Amino acid sequence: RQTLPTSRHQHHYHKMSSSHIPAELYHHYLPIETSLHILTKIGGAISCISSFLLARHILKKKWADISLSSMMLLGISVMDVIGSFFASFVGLWMSGEGIGLIRTGPLIAGDTQTCTAQGFILIFAFTYFVTAYAGLGALYYLIVKRGWTKQKMKSNKLRAAFLLPPVIAALLMSVPPLFYQMYNPTLFQCSLNQYPNDCENNPQVACTRGENALIAQQVSLMYALVCNFIVIIFMALLVFSVYSQEKKSDKYLSKGQEKHRDNTTSTAWQGVRYAGALTIPYLPLYVFLGYTLKHRAMGNTQSVFWLYLNAILTPLLGFNNACVYFYPRYKAHRKSNEDKSKFRCVSDTLGIGLPWKSSWTSRANSDSNLTEPLVDDSGDGGRSGHVI
Repeated sequence: RQTLPTSRHQHHYHKMSSSHIPAELYHHYLPIETSLHILTKIGGAISCISSFLLARHILKKKWADISLSSMMLLGISVMDVIGSFFASFVGLWMSGEGIGLIRTGPLIAGDTQTCTAQGFILIFAFTYFVTAYAGLGALYYLIVKRGWTKQKMKSNKLRAAFLLPPVIAALLMSVPPLFYQMYNPTLFQCSLNQYPNDCENNPQVACTRGENALIAQQVSLMYALVCNFIVIIFMALLVFSVYSQEKKSDKYLSKGQEKHRDNTTSTAWQGVRYAGALTIPYLPLYVFLGYTLKHRAMGNTQSVFWLYLNAILTPLLGFNNACVYFYPRYKAHRKSNEDKSKFRCVSDTLGIGLPWKSSWTSRANSDSNLTEPLVDDSGDGGRSGHVI
């Protein structure tokens, strides 16, 4: 999905971008950089399609029937479609120039205005995603812990409390850099960076745009890390809450009757998938942040390794989120349609029109109790402990 810049950590790699590097090194690193761009575009396209399918699945329902958590997932998916397309997939096409070995060419166009627009879209979508993801984790926990029903979550105040913070946070993070010309080319696309690149580390080169942009970059990454911790914390609290509910029911068991922790186990695994969907894609960015805060620079081999992980994992954030959303629905559909092949069950779950005949109504009915990826808010406020 969105691949944030890591300029300071790419310093050694970028030093090889000058026209004075030996030809043998140029021909060695040019394929590496080219492959990084290709991987980022592929990941961006996959996430864009995945988030589109997720949003379409939610919008099958009437707006009045869409739950608060589904509204949040819809917002996350829309932001990911926009961010994945304009940042990861479009890439350098809007930047006007490259900062690596690839400086010009058919894949590089645009100017300062398009670069600024791309950077704004990236940071807005990035901030919205991590904020809404943290809020969604809190909502899942509160549904089970507080027994919030679907009717309660139709409250305008409650909806505003969960739907507005991602928008406000995204605006606060993305608008101020516009006034300080902080959106400039990075290795993959335009984002928070100084211009010319690496001018902050080179006393002989004066920064003409985006001075102190790397500080804003660090702030955005630290904010994402905080949201990531919030997600993990609420997933742990959710699992503990479901476990406590199941444990209370033990007193109603007959002597010798086996205790069951199916809901706890199911919630734990889905919680791991939910938290992992955010943590794994951003792991390279957190590593880059750690190096920055310690004022350390990576060697060339380390830099290339983490850049590859960044190009592979980070753009797939929307894909991971879609997998977490559709996986329990696929399991339920597969269980009730064992005569169908796995491939057909996947296509039915995604709602993809394939050659065979398949009733959309029956698919919708099979999803009627699968409205959320973690908890069932169908009316009992999670008191039943039903976990998907």
